[in-house]
Amino acid sequence: MSAGRRLSLIAILSSVAAYGMGMGLTLPLLSLMLERMGVAGSVNGMNLATAGLAALVVTPFVPGWIRRFGTAEFLAASLVIAAISLIAIYMVPSLWLWFPVRFVLSAALNGLFVVTEYWINRLADEHNRGRFIAVYAICMSGSFGIGPTILQVIGTHGFAPFGMGAALLLLALAPALAARRTAPQIEERETGSILSVLGLAPVAFTAAFVFGAIDAGMVGLLPVYAVRMGYDEAAAALIVTAIAAGSILFQLPLGYLADRMNRRTLLALCASTGVVGTALVPLTISTPALLYFVLAIWGGLILGVYSVGLTLLGEQVKSGRLATANAGYVMFYCFGLLLGPAAEGVALDLWNPHGLLVVLAGICAAYVAYLILSGRRAKAA
Repeated sequence: MSAGRRLSLIAILSSVAAYGMGMGLTLPLLSLMLERMGVAGSVNGMNLATAGLAALVVTPFVPGWIRRFGTAEFLAASLVIAAISLIAIYMVPSLWLWFPVRFVLSAALNGLFVVTEYWINRLADEHNRGRFIAVYAICMSGSFGIGPTILQVIGTHGFAPFGMGAALLLLALAPALAARRTAPQIEERETGSILSVLGLAPVAFTAAFVFGAIDAGMVGLLPVYAVRMGYDEAAAALIVTAIAAGSILFQLPLGYLADRMNRRTLLALCASTGVVGTALVPLTISTPALLYFVLAIWGGLILGVYSVGLTLLGEQVKSGRLATANAGYVMFYCFGLLLGPAAEGVALDLWNPHGLLVVLAGICAAYVAYLILSGRRAKAA
C-alpha cells in the first residue's frame, strides 16, 4: 500500500473510531439520563429519532459541500462541530433544548459518515472491498464498545462523559488534516440528485434503512429495557459493549464472505439473526452473562446488514456517482433512524418493556421477506 493510501486509511479509521468511542459513551448515557429523569419511553425514542431528522435535512447537501471544501477539510469540520455540540448538550438547561442541539450534533456526525464511507469505498477495489469495509466497521463498532466501558470508570453524572466524548472526536483532527493532499476529490461530473441513484442498488439502500431502524433502538433502548427488567445502569450500559464485542468478532469473517459469496444471500442471513436474537433476549435476561453472549452474536451479525449493504453499494455504483450514492445510503440509514426508534419507544411503553423486541423482530423479518421475494422476481425476469 502506498504512503498516500496509508494516510487516507489512517484518517478514515481514526475518525470513525473517535466517532464510535464518543457515541458509544453518549448514546446510552443520554437515554439513561432521560430514563432517570422519568421521561416516557416515547420521548426517549423521539430524542433518538432527532438524528434521523437531521440527516434527512442535511444529507442532500453533503456531496456539494465535500466538492466545495475538500474531503479531508469537510471531515475535520464535522469533527469540530460534533465535539462542540456534545459540550452544548451538557450546558443547555432544558430537556426540550436537547432536541435542537442534538439536531446539530447529528448533522455533523451524518456528514462524518458520508465522507468516510465515500472515502473508504473510493480507496477499495472489487478484490478487497468487503474486507476494507469490514475493517471500517470493526473500528466503528469496536470503538463504540469502549464508550460504555469508559462510563464504568467516570460514571454517568456530571461533565466528565461529555468532555471525554468531545476530546475523543477532536483527537481525530490531526490524521484527517494530514491526509488532505491524498484524499479523493469529488469531480464536477459527479452530479445528480440522490433520487437519481436509488434504482441502481435498491437492496443496498433498503439494507441501510433497516439497519438505521434497529441500530439506535438496540444501542439506545435495549439498556432501558434492561433497567426496566431490574438491571442497574452500569450493567445495562454493558449491553452496548457486548454488541460491539460481537461486531469486532464477526466483521472480518463477514467481509471475507462478502468478497466470495452472493451478497444478497449474506444480507438475508445477517438480517435473520435479528429475529432470533429478539426471541432469545427475554429467555436470557435473568442471566446477565448469557444475555451479553446472545447480544454479542446478534449485534455482530446484524451489523453485517449495514456493512454488506455498503459493500454491495460500492459494487453496483460506479465511482462517478459514488459520493451521491453514499449520501443516499446514509440518508436511507437515517430514514430508518427517524422512524425506527420512535416506533420502538412507543412500543416500549405500550407493552412494557417487551414491545421493543417485537418491533425490532418485525423490522428484520420484513427485510428478510423482501430479499426473498425480490430475489425470486429477479430470477423470474
